[in-house]
Amino acid sequence: MFDEVFGMATLCAGNFHEGVRDTFGASIVADVLDPILKEIDSLRIFNAAFQQQSLSIDRTLADARTLQFKDRRWAQ
Repeated sequence: MFDEVFGMATLCAGNFHEGVRDTFGASIVADVLDPILKEIDSLRIFNAAFQQQSLSIDRTLADARTLQFKDRRWAQ
């Protein structure tokens, strides 16, 4: 999700940057567009770490359910 947003934002920022001809336009790039791109990139990194943790938790829960099921079978 954030990869698509980052790609679109990068493309738009690049198009804007190509048309910059003065210091005002350059300040928009430096003060607005670059920080937005950095924030989106941070969100991409955070999302990737979150997804990895989520998968790890899901695996651990599945293992715990398997052990719980085996314990019930042995108790009978």
